[in-house]
Amino acid sequence: MKKALALVLALVMTLSLCACGQKETTPDNTPSTTGDGTTTVADANKDADIYSWIVNDDTSISGTVRFYIPFKGTQGMDAMIADFNAIYPNITVELNTYSNNAEGNVGLNTAIMAGECDVVSSFEIHNVMNRVNNGMYLDITDRVASEGISLIDNWGTEAYNKDGRTYVLPNGGFSYFVAINKDAWDAAGLGELPDEWTWDEYIAASRAMTEYNADGSVSVYGGSNYSVIADLTNIIYQVNGCNRFYNADGTCAFDTDYLKANIQKFIDAENEGVWYPLESYRTDNYKEWFAYAEGKINSGVSGNVNRFLADTENYPQDHITAYAPYPVVEKGQTNYMSGVNYFSFTGMTMGCKDEEAAWAFVKFFSTYGSKYLTAAGHQSTWAGTDPAEIVSVIFGSEENAAKIIDIDSFKKWVGNASNPSSYDNINTAYSELNSIFSEYVMYAYTGDMTLDEAMAEATELGNQAIKDA
Repeated sequence: MKKALALVLALVMTLSLCACGQKETTPDNTPSTTGDGTTTVADANKDADIYSWIVNDDTSISGTVRFYIPFKGTQGMDAMIADFNAIYPNITVELNTYSNNAEGNVGLNTAIMAGECDVVSSFEIHNVMNRVNNGMYLDITDRVASEGISLIDNWGTEAYNKDGRTYVLPNGGFSYFVAINKDAWDAAGLGELPDEWTWDEYIAASRAMTEYNADGSVSVYGGSNYSVIADLTNIIYQVNGCNRFYNADGTCAFDTDYLKANIQKFIDAENEGVWYPLESYRTDNYKEWFAYAEGKINSGVSGNVNRFLADTENYPQDHITAYAPYPVVEKGQTNYMSGVNYFSFTGMTMGCKDEEAAWAFVKFFSTYGSKYLTAAGHQSTWAGTDPAEIVSVIFGSEENAAKIIDIDSFKKWVGNASNPSSYDNINTAYSELNSIFSEYVMYAYTGDMTLDEAMAEATELGNQAIKDA
């Protein structure tokens, strides 16, 4: 029965993509190859069963699923729900959105406690664990075990579990990469796109791609490093693979030599005038992405620029965007920032009324349906997701995408869940540490404090926040 359903599911997915003007996908659950002949993520898991458990034998399950996700709009969710309903026509999914801020999360928690939600997607591990610790997510350990679901084979890690128990399944995260104006790259004579490079090499490339006016002022910055200031700590992810705010003993990691050394490189790149100034967009997390799409910078470390590139009406492109991996500190390091980090998780809530319907939805959304998160700038973390489908979801089709991006480098460095991934398994005073770092690193950028002073004070405040939590 499940084999037959798998074929039905594959056909539904193919038809839904075609209806959107997208390229057909492989019409079964076998590993496929991309246009350049390389194997997809699914092939890396060919010996693992990451498919048969997704669709229930009984597709006549009925009920209503009140689904909550922290989006400002539908952003791909309508298409995802339509695919789900093609398999489960008797399950009604009611889509609700909330803001992923303090007020929005408090409001959602109130709704959960009132029994108004069935399935909730939470962004950021500290929000997940807060809900787990307060009993808001149902324990799904037995369901996962009885269906033989391997968290490692499907999503790469069990790190987000709590005391060996499972409450949520991963959905998506962010794929961090360097977006590059390929015309500017070629004009600078920089050669082949890198498969590995250091921060020093990226800054040197930014220097080569910086353009100047006749009076010597910068007309187009060569590079930039991401817009959310706290994400400068991603350098710790890159080295360790986990816990960008914490040392192994749970203390604050801000006063770390390799973190400070690289932040200093970033400050120097800005002072030299080859990186877009952080001060310009510190109050608007999207400004850098706009700056790249508008041609104000020729490259940028990002995790979310692609949805702006796809908006050709507001951001018409006269060049091809190519992609390179997140830089490493030293050559030869395992690049834990080259894959998709773990950011969004979905589970059944304590107020869930139709548990079987909700469970069917959670499984679908965490697997086949997770590719639609790319419409909101996220990426699927499921090992069965084909990067070619990510291209189609964002850009409509590979034909459309080829007018905007270099598809081969996109498939290699964006949405490829087979690359090493970063995650958090410590979340004590997470929000407080985020705010402290964001405040104090700006003191260093603006020259109000030296970097050593800023990080020493931030560490002291961070450790106090951890102690008080």
